[in-house]
Amino acid sequence: MNVDQLKAFHKVAATGSFTKAARELFLTQSAVSQQIRALEDKIGGRLFDRSGKKIRLPGEGEILLAYSERLFDLHEEIEALFGSLKTLQKGKIAVGATAVVGTYLMPAVISAYHRQYPGIEIDLQMGNSEQILRMILDREVDLGVAGMVKKRATLNSIFIHREQLLFVCSPENPLAARESVALGELDRIPFIWRERGTQTLALVNRWFHENADGDFPHQTLSLSNMEAAKRIVEEGYGVTIIPAIAARREIDAGLLKRLDVEGFALTVDYGLFYPKGRLFSGAAEAFLATLCGLGIFSHGENLRGHPWKTP
Repeated sequence: MNVDQLKAFHKVAATGSFTKAARELFLTQSAVSQQIRALEDKIGGRLFDRSGKKIRLPGEGEILLAYSERLFDLHEEIEALFGSLKTLQKGKIAVGATAVVGTYLMPAVISAYHRQYPGIEIDLQMGNSEQILRMILDREVDLGVAGMVKKRATLNSIFIHREQLLFVCSPENPLAARESVALGELDRIPFIWRERGTQTLALVNRWFHENADGDFPHQTLSLSNMEAAKRIVEEGYGVTIIPAIAARREIDAGLLKRLDVEGFALTVDYGLFYPKGRLFSGAAEAFLATLCGLGIFSHGENLRGHPWKTP
């Protein structure tokens, strides 16, 4: 049986008339009758009892009517759903982001996106750069923003943001009042490391190796949470290196002090990653257009001219 046959049957059952069904389907009555006969041949039984003045449904007809009503109700739901998806009234997008991007940049993107497309559900997953790339490869997220330390053959990447790294300490630290500090002067001060897998850790490790003498720093503490690292430094324990955007509020509030360490000028690059050959949904295209249009990413304009629709 085919859909046209089911439509003819359903319309005859709903209207109680072959003539009315033909009119509503824009067919001849003969064409409708042929569809019904073909359907009856398929099921091997009669679908309508025409012996009286009114058309009645025997057992086979009642069963098929129940199933056809479910089928066409589902068809209407599908049409309504995809109509909503097309107009971005409904949908879902999963986005991955590193802690820095997810905490300090993505909230503005999500808020702007939600104002324009309130019916789209957003699932934001956060982790370090290695974890975000793994989420993209495993299709747990549609796209992600991560540090551009490693490239993956199966992923496309677009550079979208550069963030300055800062040495910070407590305002009560004796070095806080100095205009500049030599790296050697930090030798005996505890250093707070970020978790493994972060781009910051890899860059700082390399910089220490290239610029410090011997085993530096001598006293360290590793924390997996950047907010915890900031808090322990605020309390006067050691120094750390964090992205400027993550320290801005605390520096403005006088809770942290930037240390100008001689020769230190590191930046972190972030990129948009997505699987090669990936076709973006309308919701994802709109998210990328929002990200590109806000201007909060230093190189967000690099998204223009790619397969999705950006301003």
